[in-house]
This record gives sequence, structure tokens and C-alpha cells, in this order.
Amino acid sequence: MKVKDVMTKNVITAKLSTGIRELYRIFSERHVGGVPVLDENSRILGMVTKTEILDVLIPDYFDIVTDFLFIDDLGSLEERLEFTPTLELFIAEDLMIHDVVTISENASLMKAPVLMNKYNVRRLPVVAGDGTLTGIITRMDVCEALFNGKRK
Repeated sequence: MKVKDVMTKNVITAKLSTGIRELYRIFSERHVGGVPVLDENSRILGMVTKTEILDVLIPDYFDIVTDFLFIDDLGSLEERLEFTPTLELFIAEDLMIHDVVTISENASLMKAPVLMNKYNVRRLPVVAGDGTLTGIITRMDVCEALFNGKRK
């Protein structure tokens, strides 16, 4: 079985100029965890996931202090986030991961989980020979194919 046999073909994507609130809307309404960012020729420029959005919302000092689990109430931080107008300044170009791991649509299905584990990602954009996006494959797609023999 090949990646193209189980990948999702209708991929939700973003442009470099897609705003953070629009990205959040896509994640919440479409129930996806990441979107490829494409150029005008459908080539991948980057990827934005929920992790990149959360990184914007969490202050830099969270990187320094590694364990905040002892704090029961982060209320003042939550209040500050509700009124943060600077969120409007963030677009996909600012947030995206640039070094995106992709997989060929003609690759063996078993290559997908190997790449996902190696690079600690949950989804892989699927590309044609010319580098254009043709689909996306997730961990669940692989599991469904292996356990149920489902093809899309």
C-alpha cells in the first residue's frame, strides 16, 4: 500500500498572510491539528500547528522555569491573554515551522510512521514528484489503514 492510497486529498492549507485568529478558527472548526503553508504554486513553505499558536500565547519565561505545575491558578496570565491586541500582528509566516518533513505520494505506507516517529510529528504533507502538495497523512490515517485496511 502506498501513501497516496490512504492520505487525505482535500487538505486545508494556509497562506503566508493567514492571521493567527483565522488559524485558530481553522483548527477549532475543522478539527485539524496543523496546516501546511503554501506558495502560489502549491509548494510547501512551512507548517503551522497548535503548538506554534500556543508558543505565541505562553510568555518567554515559561522556557526558563521548566515546571509550573505547582501553580493552581494562572488567572492573571489568562486575563492578560484575553486583551492582547498584538495577537492580530501574528500571521502564518511568523509562526510556521520552516523545515517541514514531507513524504512522497508514492512512498510505501510504512515509511510514514517511521518518519513521524523519527521527527516527532503527527502529520506529514504528501508531495508529488514536482514538490507540489497532493495530500496529508496523519498517524490516524496510518492506523486506520493498518487495522481496518481502509483506503480513502
